[in-house]
Amino acid sequence: MFTYPANSTISNYLKSVSSSLNLKGTFDGSSSGAVELQNSFDGWNHHIKISNMSVAVDYSAVGNSTALVIDKMTNVSATVSGVFSVVNGTVTANLGWRAFVITGAMNLPFNGHDYDVNLAGSAMLNSLGSHEDASGWLLNQFGHGSFWDRPTLNFSALNTPLSTWTKNYDASTNTTTFSKTISGQDTFSFKATYNGQTYSLSATSDPSGVIAVKGYANASGDSLVMQPAPAGSSTDLIAAGAAFVVVAIAVGYLAYRSRTKANVSTTAAAPTPV
Repeated sequence: MFTYPANSTISNYLKSVSSSLNLKGTFDGSSSGAVELQNSFDGWNHHIKISNMSVAVDYSAVGNSTALVIDKMTNVSATVSGVFSVVNGTVTANLGWRAFVITGAMNLPFNGHDYDVNLAGSAMLNSLGSHEDASGWLLNQFGHGSFWDRPTLNFSALNTPLSTWTKNYDASTNTTTFSKTISGQDTFSFKATYNGQTYSLSATSDPSGVIAVKGYANASGDSLVMQPAPAGSSTDLIAAGAAFVVVAIAVGYLAYRSRTKANVSTTAAAPTPV
């Protein structure tokens, strides 16, 4: 949420704002955006490799005489490898990286133009579209502050042990899911005074995540341990070909309400025994 005085210059710029922007594309693992995503995993697991990535971003901005609300929904789907391993005959997946943060700009080409889909300042400008007067004012007032470079693709709140997530096993599809929601987490607030008037930026984060793995799995800390399906299940676990999908949804961290959704699908080659 960005609030401002009703009689201010920015109020005149923003009170009639109603805009949206929809971006969608597919990128290979060598693209700059995929490299940024890869780098966010490296601190957790240097063995994870991204082969391709799809990104869809929806922006909207609505303003009135005293406030501007920007909504940003980002869907990131990436195929990665190097997650599964075999230790003493047991297949495990270390998912410590599920709490990833992309710290820098994530520049991607859409419709012949490059867009940063991560940093808060970029989200503001992308959402405002053709409202150049408002964009120029915001860039001039806040473009040199710490807010402008804050990441919106921040899933660090999902670092709670997987054993604390809600588990469900569907025998009909032989799929285990783990889900977690954290509501009402404030990420930051910022106030500035300009010409004697106060301007306020704030954000609320509601990150949630779902991890689905083919087969039966139990959680242990940051890892999933693949095990035989419970008695009565008619499906068999094929450990060497196991694959899983991570879906992380967050109301991310932007100067308004920003939702960020990331889907990371992982295809595992046959794991190498250790």
